[in-house]
Amino acid sequence: MTQFENGLLYTIRKTGLPLIKFIRWIIAALFILYLLSGSYSISSNEIGILQRFGKVIDDKVQPGIHYAFPWPIDCVTKVPIRVVKRIVIDDFYSTNASGGNAIIFANMTNLDSYCVTGDNNLVNVTCVIQYTIINPFNYLFRARDPEIMLRSMASNTIIHCLAGMPIDETMTRGKQAIANYIKTELQKRLDDSHSGLSVSFVELKDIKPPDRVEQYFSDVVKANIDREKMINNAESYKNEKIPAAKAEATRLLQEAEGYKKEIVLRAEGDAQRFEKLLVHRVKKGDSTRKMIYIETMKEVLEKVEKKYIVVPKSDGDPPARLKIFNSP
Repeated sequence: MTQFENGLLYTIRKTGLPLIKFIRWIIAALFILYLLSGSYSISSNEIGILQRFGKVIDDKVQPGIHYAFPWPIDCVTKVPIRVVKRIVIDDFYSTNASGGNAIIFANMTNLDSYCVTGDNNLVNVTCVIQYTIINPFNYLFRARDPEIMLRSMASNTIIHCLAGMPIDETMTRGKQAIANYIKTELQKRLDDSHSGLSVSFVELKDIKPPDRVEQYFSDVVKANIDREKMINNAESYKNEKIPAAKAEATRLLQEAEGYKKEIVLRAEGDAQRFEKLLVHRVKKGDSTRKMIYIETMKEVLEKVEKKYIVVPKSDGDPPARLKIFNSP
């Protein structure tokens, strides 16, 4: 044994009792620090899950300051439940093990990822999905890789939706219906798989055909838009003209009814007058004929501009013609 070792042993023997006390104080202080390390806090946008020896004893630790036994007795996992996350689906290659072959094939062939519509056309889709965590326990323990599962389910839902719609509807008026269908169907699948996720918003940012045929599709879409515009204009013209024609027809019918009533009443009045004249004729004879003659001549002479009175002469001389006046 060396001289240094002999000196160290001598020193330990001389000061052994105070050193043991010092070590005990150090151990006690470390144990107190160990217990104090169990304090933790949960922020306002988080929910904590407390595990003791791996078993969940509280899956809804509310925001605030809490205490748990330090590791390895207790374990606290903080899950952000009020943070809105988003994923962008612009291809349909899965990132799990089963999708590796698809990615390798895409890299080898340099082919883009397309969806097939109901009328066998290809389209590129860019879909943005916003989601939140609503069940931290299911998110951590009942679903494996929830984000990957969400992406896979979203891709399958988009493909299934577009497979039942024609491309014209997909690229024009059907976008909102597609987004609503994706949100509803995707949420149903997430609930069935107990993922703990909730889809808050789905937006179809872009649906377009492949680049090589995009110009032709644009021409078709513009033609369809022009067709719809012409149809709408024709409908507007029809809606404008038909009521006007009906109003004009109603006016003509009313005028015809009024004219009919006027003619009927006039004819009835003339008939009554002739009946009275007939009775008068029967009673008074030629005087009625003279009265009719005078009334008729009165009506006729009112329409003649120049009027003359012819006075007959005796002894075969020609009659004299006397001008009375000129009507204006």
